[in-house]
Amino acid sequence: MFVQSVALSPVPEFARVPPAVLTHVLSRMLGEPDALVHMLDDGFRRMERSQPSLAEFVSNELSQVDGPRISAVAYFLAVLVHQAFEEAFGQRLGRVQLSDLTQAVDRLVTDGQLRTQGGDTITYSEDAIAIGQPALVALLRSEIDRALDEAPEEARTLSVDALYEMLLVQLLALTSAVAP
Repeated sequence: MFVQSVALSPVPEFARVPPAVLTHVLSRMLGEPDALVHMLDDGFRRMERSQPSLAEFVSNELSQVDGPRISAVAYFLAVLVHQAFEEAFGQRLGRVQLSDLTQAVDRLVTDGQLRTQGGDTITYSEDAIAIGQPALVALLRSEIDRALDEAPEEARTLSVDALYEMLLVQLLALTSAVAP
């Protein structure tokens, strides 16, 4: 039996965002196409109030994304992920601190390094996260694939990789902030 060293902990059942919650949040956000920008801005302001460190992290990461299409997708997905966690867990969702985000980045980087040194079989950190948050990661993959298809060639690799890493860090930090 092959056992691979990893740095990511399994997502506890009590911290998984149910697919129904994600569907509800998506329906609410996309229900009125003309109101989407307003809903996103309201959602980001809520993130700034309830999760100021997370909002600052997202804002800093978004400022480094090249291209309006990729930036818009990143903004939408960051707000969506936050709203899904808020709706799914309410008062059980603790406040993410800067140290939580730093730890999430460190765990993601370390996990990636361990997985690439794993011998014949290489697995990916995003797959481990997908086991614990399947609905969210499936949606993120789908939207990022669509953004890749529509992005100019020069913006594809670096901006999309940075976007995906930001979203995975957000997922890890929010998942860790859920109390039983």
